[in-house]
Amino acid sequence: MAELTLRNKLAEILSKPNNPELEMDFRATCSAIQLDTSLDDPPVMQAYEDYLNAYQQKTSLYNLKGDRLIIYNTETETQEVKILQTPQPLDLYTCTTQLPNGKLFCFGNIAPFGNAALIDLNGGIEVLPSGTSCGFSSCICFNKSVYCFGGYNKGYLTLSSKFDLDQNRWFQLTPMPRSDYQCHSIMFNGNILFSGYYNRHLFLYSIDIDSFSTIPYEFAIRRRKILINAERLYLIECDKGGVIYESEIGSYMNWIPIEKTIKIDWSTQQVYCSYNKGGICIGIKGSDYFKFDLKEKRVIELKI
Repeated sequence: MAELTLRNKLAEILSKPNNPELEMDFRATCSAIQLDTSLDDPPVMQAYEDYLNAYQQKTSLYNLKGDRLIIYNTETETQEVKILQTPQPLDLYTCTTQLPNGKLFCFGNIAPFGNAALIDLNGGIEVLPSGTSCGFSSCICFNKSVYCFGGYNKGYLTLSSKFDLDQNRWFQLTPMPRSDYQCHSIMFNGNILFSGYYNRHLFLYSIDIDSFSTIPYEFAIRRRKILINAERLYLIECDKGGVIYESEIGSYMNWIPIEKTIKIDWSTQQVYCSYNKGGICIGIKGSDYFKFDLKEKRVIELKI
């Protein structure tokens, strides 16, 4: 029970901006819930490792491109390329999410061995049981399960499923209220908030009761939307201009446009975003990188 509480507290910390004082922040969290803060205790050590891995995920952008895994570190502004150990290039319609152990969970049309796999950061691949055949889904990890929403296979899907990492099997969940694809998911107060491509509103999935709520606010453009969880929530409409919306603190109901003319080519399907150092970091096709500075409200081109 203590370990579960600790992980919940860590999830709260991870929803805030990156904190360079990681260990101090972690120990303060342990102390607040009256848990021994010694890193020698297995539950604490495991939670701390999860925390560090999640921090690494926040500072890196990952892009699968054929037989390569491209890792861009937004703190050091350096790029590393790993050659994947696969006999054929991976499909570009694959979605990925990083697990607490640092591996990438991949789901989609990743021929030749099915549509689900784990990729370690050295390029090794572990084949997993296949889920629903589709591409352009979203996936996000929470509590040793990966949740997948939406997708495309001869039409837009209401796909809602999870892969249990301990049991190594898929479970079907309540279908989405409306079909969509190119969805993008974030954790918000223990639930999953996600956007799609064609639906102008957002969805909130309650993990505990396996149900969806539709967020009534409608955005101006029916195009792909990317969510970022920082001290506030941010939403990018990947269309002409690239509109960025900012939410009220602790809310997903009220959104204000803060920038309407981000001069980036959003036409590609391969757009990856993260939050770091007071800005939204954006990767395009695994070759161009930018940061939108939230304080100065301007786009900075990052080095490679």
